[in-house]
Amino acid sequence: MKNIVFFCIPCLALFAYFGVLSIFFPRYRTYLRDAWRCFYDKLRGKKCPVSFDNKMRIALSTWLANHSMTSAGRFFYNEKNFKNVLTIMWIAFSILSLYLFIVFIGYLYKPPCVDSACGVVV
Repeated sequence: MKNIVFFCIPCLALFAYFGVLSIFFPRYRTYLRDAWRCFYDKLRGKKCPVSFDNKMRIALSTWLANHSMTSAGRFFYNEKNFKNVLTIMWIAFSILSLYLFIVFIGYLYKPPCVDSACGVVV
């Protein structure tokens, strides 16, 4: 079960990324649907029929190679490197989001400025 959860994280990271993009750019909504299908199938322990993470891995490495970043393209072409980088980024952004949420809640309970210091007269 540990391997299944580990390999779900890259699809979940791609789902979150394309979820934000699809709000502003409708052309990414098909990618969002494929990312959700891939994540859901891998979560249930099935092999992903869409192979969305592989499609995005190849697209990223091709884009990097076309823009004169061949070493980065070769690095991301390796499936293990791609999934490890996505997993690390997902964990780091989750920790950062949790920290910022805790700071935001702290500011709601105890605002950093007094009524007269902020320049807002009540």
